[in-house]
Amino acid sequence: MREDLLHFIWNFQLLKTREFVSVNGTKIRVFHPGELNKDAGPDFFNGRIEVDGIILVGNIEIHVNSSDWLKHRHENDKVYDNLILHVVYKHDKSILQNTKHNVETVELKNYIDAAVLKKYNSLISSSSALPCSKQIRNVEEIKIQSWLQRMLADRMESKTDYVKHVFSAAQNDFSQTLYIMLARNFGFKINAEPFELLAKHIPLPIALKHSGNLFQLEALYYGCAGFLNRAYKSKYLQQLQNEFEFFKNKYKLIELDSSVWKFLRLRPANFPTVRLWQFATAIHKCPDLFKNPENYNTVESLLQAFSYTHDGYFSNHYKLDGQEVRTIKGIGKKSVENLIVNTMAPFLFFYGKQTANDRMIESAFECYEELPFEDNVKTRHFTKTGLKFKTASESQGIIQLFDNYCKNTRCLDCGIASNLLFHK
Repeated sequence: MREDLLHFIWNFQLLKTREFVSVNGTKIRVFHPGELNKDAGPDFFNGRIEVDGIILVGNIEIHVNSSDWLKHRHENDKVYDNLILHVVYKHDKSILQNTKHNVETVELKNYIDAAVLKKYNSLISSSSALPCSKQIRNVEEIKIQSWLQRMLADRMESKTDYVKHVFSAAQNDFSQTLYIMLARNFGFKINAEPFELLAKHIPLPIALKHSGNLFQLEALYYGCAGFLNRAYKSKYLQQLQNEFEFFKNKYKLIELDSSVWKFLRLRPANFPTVRLWQFATAIHKCPDLFKNPENYNTVESLLQAFSYTHDGYFSNHYKLDGQEVRTIKGIGKKSVENLIVNTMAPFLFFYGKQTANDRMIESAFECYEELPFEDNVKTRHFTKTGLKFKTASESQGIIQLFDNYCKNTRCLDCGIASNLLFHK
């Protein structure tokens, strides 16, 4: 028996009755179990009970065993002098402090429905990554959707912490914040850090100053990335080297060590050399995104902003001075959707909160509603149960749910899994 389960059972009164007999033989009736307290102090505040015909209102303490009172050292805390009830799963010791203050003790062992314990044990003993996988279909869809919406809101708030950190480092500049966030996204997880470093080495004002000339942007990014510091046969790359030398001296630029970039186990289309070209092209094609981000608050406008044709040297080379290949496709629709989900929507949400612009906050959630459900390792745990989902708002909610509840078997705190304990 776990104390958090007792809290849950008492909170929702998942018991055979609301009328009990204390260990001293006193009749007790529960009108209200109280309000669960997750901070220091008694477990439930403002409970309302009847003891031998007398109505009492006050705090209630819960333990697995009565002796846990001493383990938790409550005997030295005067806060526990003013209880109206001590609730335990098993009464194994009389507590002097409670006897002194006439606090009755109720043993729940024989009052708990066996079905509740069976379902709970089934959840926490499951070897599945999704503990409720065999039972989740028994939960009403509206309750699943309601909880996923709450998880989505929690995920947005947690992502805001990261945006806030970038915003602060960017001296409260929204454009520079978006620039750094987008750079990280173009690097995917494996090259996110080098891309962010690169964006900090080439501040947005410098990038925007040269946004009208893709050749100059390529020289800036490939040069600062450390890819132009060796001899090349290609005349185009030699021209980039010359251009970068000029910018390096003009802006006092510092190059990254090219060893920071990861190529191992990446498909050629995702090589950092390809993603750098796509990032430079994005700035070249849509510099207004950084100047006026509020104009790009819909999926349609963002898809258009990142939809462009590709030409030039990097349209058929995965690596600098590498073998020429067929035309490399630009950033695909899936990648743009990923960019909207993980960068643009959180940025719009943060932007809206910082500027008290409710429309921008709504836009962030609308982006999730309009984009398709994401199929990944985490969401697959849920779709394998036979449940159907359609939107990115659901997949984002599932990711938050899986990371913060399922992985830690926090079933009692989950609005989906805990609901199973109420089913007969």
